Amino acid sequence: MQGSARVLIVGKDPSSDKEMAKTLADGGFECTIGDIAQSAAELCGSRRPDVVVLNMQSKRARSAPKTFLALAKALRQSSLSNYMRVMLVGTDKSMELADAAADIDDLLIGPVNPAQIRHRLHALVRLNTIHEELVRRMNTSAKYGLEAPAPVSQPSDIGHATILVLGDPAQFATIENALAKQATLIGALSESTALDYLTRRDFDAVLINAAGGIEPHIEFAEQVRYHSRLFNLPIVVLAERDEIAKCEQVFESGITDVIAKPYSGAELKIRIDLLVRELRFRCSLKTIYQQAKHLATSDALTGLYSRGFALEHISAMVKDAGKTSQGFSIANLSITNIEEINETLGYAAGDRIIRQIGEVIGLLVRGEDMAARYSGSKFLLALPDTPVESAHVAIMRITGVVAHTEFVVEDHNAPVAVRLDAQLAGFEDGDTAKSLIARSRTVTLKAAA
Repeated sequence: MQGSARVLIVGKDPSSDKEMAKTLADGGFECTIGDIAQSAAELCGSRRPDVVVLNMQSKRARSAPKTFLALAKALRQSSLSNYMRVMLVGTDKSMELADAAADIDDLLIGPVNPAQIRHRLHALVRLNTIHEELVRRMNTSAKYGLEAPAPVSQPSDIGHATILVLGDPAQFATIENALAKQATLIGALSESTALDYLTRRDFDAVLINAAGGIEPHIEFAEQVRYHSRLFNLPIVVLAERDEIAKCEQVFESGITDVIAKPYSGAELKIRIDLLVRELRFRCSLKTIYQQAKHLATSDALTGLYSRGFALEHISAMVKDAGKTSQGFSIANLSITNIEEINETLGYAAGDRIIRQIGEVIGLLVRGEDMAARYSGSKFLLALPDTPVESAHVAIMRITGVVAHTEFVVEDHNAPVAVRLDAQLAGFEDGDTAKSLIARSRTVTLKAAA
């Protein structure tokens, strides 16, 4: 059974609580709303929340905002900080937030928008998943007697960032005044120029000044997300508040966040700072994932994890899922025409194809997904905190890329077509690593959707 991420909302607000709870439930979250005292009990419970949302529009927060900011600081300094994200929503623009920014992971200023909050919660929960999977992978590596890389935590200061600014050039000076001390801004007058810049150099964020509404920029955001290197790059849109009502369409396109006009320089600075911190944390975790690999845990032919490591690690995932109700999915990929390739081109060519397929899989999975060579021409993928429906999309992407790739082997002039079959299943209560893998091999990709 796939579990739900837990969200604790601190601060009751009768005007929005019902809509908030429904929107988050529709997004797959388990939501609890309570006052400060009730929230303290939840934080001390056996099942900790994945994200704590401090509702600054609640009656208690409006009368005693410093109490809520003190809670954010206490959570940041606690042992929970590595496993739980903190988000401030509904904050008044006049509130002094410079000091509080170091204690939170995300911030939404102004009237509460449940759909926008739900979108940001998915990103924050994913950070938890990345971190927890890294710890689990380190623990599995330790069973092989391997020394783990030094741990990494979310940066409190981004240093200097590079921001690409697209849109109305008349507003460039206003944006520059807000961000100049923390970032280098590079302007692009057209989306084609912006895409060219993004492919030629690294940026920490894209800021779009949507003078004519958000809709004209949706296709641009989708094009950015087609590039795997840019998949997590923050894309922030400055737009009129009524445009945020279209946020479902906006966020589906790949836009990270929307800041409502009029905005203050302090608000823009903090929002960009938090998103860049999140990006830097993701990049640091990805680097640690690479460092954590070792010859002793890797398959010699493909460089993916070995069968033994995969079985040991999935056993740990099953154990953790039983404790936290956070589910995961297992996928099997196999080259169905490998015997034909071996007979036609030789076994060396077959091994080269297997190596190339392994490289493609390794490039396409997320850092927190574990990809292993299970046996021969068969591969195994474990996708943490990913329900079957979402895993199906990811596996379809991999099989689609392989189907449209022409593979090459030495002494053979024609490209080699590879057929990749896929099966998929999600964790259920009572599963063991072996039973889950066995069940996943019996469920075709189409049936799993």
